[in-house]
Amino acid sequence: SIFPLSTPAAGGYSSSFNSQPPRQYGNEENMQKQKLVEDEFRKREEDLERREHQLRDEQKRLEDARVYGDRVPNFPPIPKFFPCTPCVYHNIDFDIPPEHQVTVRRVFYHWQFTVFCYLLNFIVCFGMICALGTEAGSAFGLSLLFAGLFIPLSFLTWYRMLYNAVRQDSSMRYMLFFFTYGFQILVSGVAALGVGGGGFAGWITAFKTMEKNKALGVLGILVSMCWCLNCLVAVVLIMQIHKTYRTTGQSTGQITKLK
Repeated sequence: SIFPLSTPAAGGYSSSFNSQPPRQYGNEENMQKQKLVEDEFRKREEDLERREHQLRDEQKRLEDARVYGDRVPNFPPIPKFFPCTPCVYHNIDFDIPPEHQVTVRRVFYHWQFTVFCYLLNFIVCFGMICALGTEAGSAFGLSLLFAGLFIPLSFLTWYRMLYNAVRQDSSMRYMLFFFTYGFQILVSGVAALGVGGGGFAGWITAFKTMEKNKALGVLGILVSMCWCLNCLVAVVLIMQIHKTYRTTGQSTGQITKLK
C-alpha cells in the first residue's frame, strides 16, 4: 500500500514532536550554589582540623619542654654586668601546673621572707657588736655564717625541692621536702628563742640587750617577732601541702625516680 507523504505545516515549519524536555536552568543554579557551599564547608573543616593538629603539637612541645627541655638559668636575677650568672631556671607559670601554682608561689614568698629574717638578724647582730664590742662577737660571727649558709640552702633544700616535686610529680621529692621544711620550722623556732651567743637575736638575746641598749633591744624584739611569724607560716604551709599531697592520691608507694 502507498502512504501519502506528510505535507509541511503552515509557515514552512515541521510539525515533528521534540522528545527532549526543556532545560531547567533554576535547578542547575541551585546545585552549583550547593556545591560551592559544600566546598567552602569542607575547606573550613580541613582548616579547623589542621589548626587542631597544630595546637596539639604545640601543646605537646610545651609539655616536653616543661619536663625535659633545656631551660636557660634565670634565677637569681643578676644584672648582666656582674661576673656571676644565674644558677637555675625558675618560672612558676611555665613549669608548675595551674592547680598547684598558688601553693608553690606561697612557699616562694615564704622563702623570700626567710631571707629577710636572716638578713635582718645579721644587721641586728652587727649593731650589737658595734655597740657592745666583743661581748657580741660570737653572735655576730654565727649570724654571718647562718645568713651566708642557710639562705642558699633553704632555696635548694626545701623550696626548690617542692618546685621540682610538683613539676615532675615526684613522691620522693615530696618526702624530702617535708623533711627539710620540718627542719626549717625547727630552725625558726630556735631563732625566735635567741639563746645568748647562738647567732640569733631572738627573745632571750633581745631582752638582755635591752638592758644595755634599748634601740638594739627593740630591734631584737622585731627580729623575734619575724621569726615567730616565719615559724607559724611554715607550719600552716606544710599542713596545707601535706593535705593536698594526700588528697591527690600520692603515697609513698608511688615514689618516682629522681632525675
